[in-house]
Amino acid sequence: MKIVSGTMPQAPFKVLRREKDCLVEFYDNVKAIKQEDGITGQFSGAWELEKYSMDVSPHPGLEAEIESDFAAWLKKAKQAEYSAEAARVRAYRDKLLAECDTAYCNASNWSAMPAGNRAEWQEYKQALRSVTEQDGYPYLVAWPERPALVIDPTQAEAENDRIAALEDAITAIAFGGEV
Repeated sequence: MKIVSGTMPQAPFKVLRREKDCLVEFYDNVKAIKQEDGITGQFSGAWELEKYSMDVSPHPGLEAEIESDFAAWLKKAKQAEYSAEAARVRAYRDKLLAECDTAYCNASNWSAMPAGNRAEWQEYKQALRSVTEQDGYPYLVAWPERPALVIDPTQAEAENDRIAALEDAITAIAFGGEV
């Protein structure tokens, strides 16, 4: 992940030991930049860099192991970050798809929607499914805009009448009456 820091990293990585594991921070593509202070408007030195973090099991010689094959460790950290971000984006996308199916595109609403509105919802759902194919995924995602829910009142009324008739039939059957 690209960040701006007021201090330059002293090494290409840092091992932060915790109770049960370690967090290793990797720094890549470190560049000095001038950054404007938002309050005073004065420029000061800063560093732009890519920072990747990865949880690892602590063991003796960890630092030496990382130093001896830094490129491989950096690649693993980048992949771990990519995988975590991709999982986060997919989980959000899946939540939107589930919301679409349960709240907007359920059987009642679907049958009461005009055909044009159904097409908008189908396009929206396809755009959500295609999020993983966007350039820049998973770091830059252009989320599709959810369409408005348009219900044709005459179709909604007919659907409500149909549901009421079904409920009456089920009640009649449950209590031994005739349909």
